[in-house]
Amino acid sequence: MEFESYTLKDWLVHIQRQHFRTIDLSLDRITRVWTNLGGECTGYTIVVAGTNGKGSSISMLDAVFRQGGKRTGAYTSPHLVRYNERIRICGQAVSDHEIRDAFYHIESFRDGIPLTWFEYSTLCALVIFQRRRVEVALLEVGMGGRLDAVNMVDNDLVLITSIGLDHEYWLGSDREKIAAEKAGVIRQNGLVVCAESEIPDSLIEIADRKQAILVAAQRDYFVEAQQETINWSSGHAAVPVPWRRLERLSIPLQGEHQKANLGGAAAALAISSARTGLEVADLRPGLGKCSLAARCQVIRKSPDVIVDVAHNEDSARQLAGYLKQQPCSGRSIAVLGILEDKAADKIIAAMSTVVDQWILATLTGERGQSSQALAGKLTSVLESVVPVCHDCPADAYRDAICRAEAKDRVVIFGSFYMVGDILGFLEGDKWR
Repeated sequence: MEFESYTLKDWLVHIQRQHFRTIDLSLDRITRVWTNLGGECTGYTIVVAGTNGKGSSISMLDAVFRQGGKRTGAYTSPHLVRYNERIRICGQAVSDHEIRDAFYHIESFRDGIPLTWFEYSTLCALVIFQRRRVEVALLEVGMGGRLDAVNMVDNDLVLITSIGLDHEYWLGSDREKIAAEKAGVIRQNGLVVCAESEIPDSLIEIADRKQAILVAAQRDYFVEAQQETINWSSGHAAVPVPWRRLERLSIPLQGEHQKANLGGAAAALAISSARTGLEVADLRPGLGKCSLAARCQVIRKSPDVIVDVAHNEDSARQLAGYLKQQPCSGRSIAVLGILEDKAADKIIAAMSTVVDQWILATLTGERGQSSQALAGKLTSVLESVVPVCHDCPADAYRDAICRAEAKDRVVIFGSFYMVGDILGFLEGDKWR
């Protein structure tokens, strides 16, 4: 009975306490609870795995399917400001009431089985998608793929974005091992799009072993990048004829890397159209409605303030490339906070040529890292740099704004938690 009075905040505290680990990669527990719930996924299901670009790709897919009149459900993680951002129906975050009701339903059938925070969240999204009868479900893998909670769900199509080094403790120390974990979401005789042009051998081997149809970038479809558009083409048998030549597609999100993400999304949309009924005519207007927070996003002018959730080496390199293409006449002041298990030295090195001053923020929690600890890692890479340390992201942001002149820019990047803390702080604060 106590659960009936729980607020969403109460539920989030409760689910955090139900497993002794934050991360416990396994499909056994969540599958048992999903079976207890009589779980059945409705609609066409696309699972998106990869190191970077998952959120951007889902944003593009969601916008185009909605343009085509499809009732979409999108599940992504982590959130920036509010938990509700993780679960969206037709582009809109679901209400506190829906989430509370779904958690209550899950708890009624959990039968004492311990679930992690992410497992609860995945089940919550699936329950809501089922109740809302979504026609297209877009599910983002949280970590890896093979043992990720999302892999409990059967899928109709897999989109694998870029593959790089991240979460090495859990997934492996090189691209081949990481790719093999991500390829774990591929189904027997399934459909797979790989937006990575340098395809790891392990991914190809797993697709072949499962007799899956693999449609890969710059092998089975081709992206011809222009300044602000791409031309996309494919002669692959899985691509319907009307979709085989797509010209001058506008890139809806900032950053050079979004060209590859758009290429992969276009391939997934084309291949899925045979089942979903999506029309080519829906593609361009749908992309025009795509938006996503904290991906090379400018949230203020004079000084410019740019936010990006670059939290590994590849994404930091992509952010650095974007900043080089968008030079400013003044200094670039970085506000950085990252989790303790990330490769701080590689992230810092990737951004070192585009940052003039470093301001560091402490992140709390089980995987958090103090600004002082991060400072030690920074100075081991950049020996002559003296960073400024703060105990929370909001203080780091305030300091950066105070130091910046109109011609400068402030670049907020790193962990979702750090970027989200600052965005939440800004929503009602005069400093914005």
